Amino acid sequence: MTGFLGEVGKKIAERWVGLLALPGLLFLAAVITAWQLGYAHALDPAPLGRQITAWSTDPGIRTVGGLVLIMVVCALSAVGVGLVASALGRAVEWLWTIQGACAPARWLVTLRRRRWERAVSRAESATTAGAAARAIAQADRICLREPDRPCWIGDRLRVPRVRVEEAYGLDLDACWPRLWLIVPEEPRLAVGAARESLATAARLVGWSSLYLLLALWWWPGAVIGAVLFGTGWSQARAAATALAELVEATVDLHVGDLNDRLAPARGVAPGTGRALTTLLRKSRWDPDYPEPAEP
Repeated sequence: MTGFLGEVGKKIAERWVGLLALPGLLFLAAVITAWQLGYAHALDPAPLGRQITAWSTDPGIRTVGGLVLIMVVCALSAVGVGLVASALGRAVEWLWTIQGACAPARWLVTLRRRRWERAVSRAESATTAGAAARAIAQADRICLREPDRPCWIGDRLRVPRVRVEEAYGLDLDACWPRLWLIVPEEPRLAVGAARESLATAARLVGWSSLYLLLALWWWPGAVIGAVLFGTGWSQARAAATALAELVEATVDLHVGDLNDRLAPARGVAPGTGRALTTLLRKSRWDPDYPEPAEP
């Protein structure tokens, strides 16, 4: 048990270092660079080199206590910045999947829906197979069903729910937790990896916002932020596609197993269920629970 807990702790530490500490240290290095160079000398390493030399010769820093203090401050700052980026990533995921009930999200849904309807109309009125194929492809690039989310990623993740209900009459939200308990390990790992890839992409976009904020003092931050945003958005689209397809494929391949496993549950009458509830609760306040035997 001690070895198992040690291995778990090691994996958690590696995950924190990879997700928070290292990206945080890189951002802190960028902050120090921006502080020293600014806009006037954005790409001139000389001022930064002189400052690093001055720090390295400072008697207070060269002591053991000074070095330990700097290491602790840097580590805590890096983890703190990483936590901020992770929180921004979760906010980005929420924005990607938000519903279009309120403005301005509703306006984006209307815009995407009109584009999709125009593509569908062109496909239905096409006079050649090539024109129809191009129009269908354009409609599918917008959304595989009528758009209902302001963001492409949100709609891509919504489509499996719609198609599963169309094909099987199943509510995916209701059946997925039960289906997840019976699927083999391989599809579970694949779905989990796709979900983690989507979260990683959202964190990249979160980091991009921090670098774009840094661009107020150091213009290369805008370049770094733009690259991170583009990479995160591209990775998020690929991850959303993979996750949606894997979820739908899991339902297609294992919905029969779910039906078989739930067959005994369909034979449980409400009275039997209530009796089981009474037995499992063991509450003296339940009127159906048997009175304790007299001593």
